[in-house]
Amino acid sequence: MARIEIKELNLGGIADSDYLGARGSVAEAVGLDIHSVAGLMSLNQKLTKESGATIDAFVKCGVSCSDGKQYFFSSTSGKIWSRTAGTYALEATASPAAGSAGILGAMEYQGYLYYAMQSRLGRWQIGTSWGGRNDSYGTFTNTDAEFHPMKIVNLVLYIGDKNFVAQVDTGTFTANALDIKSPLRIKALGRMDTDLLIGTFVADNVTETEILRWNTWSVSYSVADTLPEVGVNAFLETDNVTIINAGVKGNLYEYDGVRASLKKTIKGDWSSTNKAYVHPNAAFNFHGLPLFGLSQITGTGVNLGVYGYGRTNANYPYVLNLDFPISERSDTALVLTAIEIGCIIGGGDQFFVSWKNGSSFGIDKLDTALKLETGYFITRVASVDRVMQDNYGQVYVPYRALPSGTSIKIYRKVNHASGGFTEFNASTEMVTDVDRMMRHSLIDIGAANTVQVKTELTSTNNNTPEVESAIFDVNKQ
Repeated sequence: MARIEIKELNLGGIADSDYLGARGSVAEAVGLDIHSVAGLMSLNQKLTKESGATIDAFVKCGVSCSDGKQYFFSSTSGKIWSRTAGTYALEATASPAAGSAGILGAMEYQGYLYYAMQSRLGRWQIGTSWGGRNDSYGTFTNTDAEFHPMKIVNLVLYIGDKNFVAQVDTGTFTANALDIKSPLRIKALGRMDTDLLIGTFVADNVTETEILRWNTWSVSYSVADTLPEVGVNAFLETDNVTIINAGVKGNLYEYDGVRASLKKTIKGDWSSTNKAYVHPNAAFNFHGLPLFGLSQITGTGVNLGVYGYGRTNANYPYVLNLDFPISERSDTALVLTAIEIGCIIGGGDQFFVSWKNGSSFGIDKLDTALKLETGYFITRVASVDRVMQDNYGQVYVPYRALPSGTSIKIYRKVNHASGGFTEFNASTEMVTDVDRMMRHSLIDIGAANTVQVKTELTSTNNNTPEVESAIFDVNKQ
């Protein structure tokens, strides 16, 4: 008899496929908190739409400001909204002297909010009337209509503009502090120690790009590394480890300052029509957990939402988990396949996520008073002996806590069933063993070549089950 046990999800995270992955990894994990208590799985806090109808355009950048407010910027209309203690208000609509008004990058720097449009850099002094802002404070040379990433390094604000790095240094704007070779365009900016990292992009049909490292004072960058990808999309906000999302097939690279090496590919169906990436500002470090929002380009091959790629101990590996489905969802799988996530910004014990779903837009906040309604994990495919068909027994889910009103549901999928997962009937096929603290099936899965088990957690208010593992036995026929 063999025993299959899924535990220590915080050491495995999401596997590389339904078949193969690290110890403790699963085929899918959605909405689960696997880091707060190592070895336990519970439901994360939910993301709740907070912006109502006020946000009516896609937001690709935002700022948590020193005045206690959050500011969000439309990437199309130039609208600038503020958030004050949960109330959203339109503060201004940018009207630059030239170029489109869509705002593609924003940053607080030395008492001002700077915001970049196609051909102009705007500036507003924090604490003053928005009527006194300057929508044409600086003029970009190359007028990039898609990307103007920003990063502060060595007390200087740097801004990408196609193949130029512009800068603001103590109130002085310089349109060309560094130029890189064309046709490379600057899509994302990051930092390593005291150096500026430059992530580039050429075109959707060009599968070669570069990561550049610049010390910010030499006349040229010092290190260049070529990647066989369609652009560097975003630098993840990790602690002393530089992780990069590049290309359109879910690849995460680790950059050591000289070279980028493939670290992880987000599990999905990456056929030619299925593409997704991370927008440059859709990365944030929340209490030590690096988060990033995965957005659809085309197709429906991958689960979309706010992923975490982190660890809770220096001795643990970095693991991938789809921690937070956004509020804009209607499917029972918790995950939409047609969304974009524009930016993630912080706010103390909360963070905020901007999203787009067709013609719908919004800002979600992390709801500290409510858990996500449901979350789940799915085991990798179990196939102990394909030659001699196996008999799979009952499924056991040990728990530490099962508060009143919460539930643990168990499903199985046999022989890659086209109809998906079948739930064990809660009243006739399931039981809760309060002495052993287990929820388990009363019947066997039965004879099968392959089996996958899905464990679903359901909350009530801010209470969640706390699950330790999922176990099922296998006997030879």
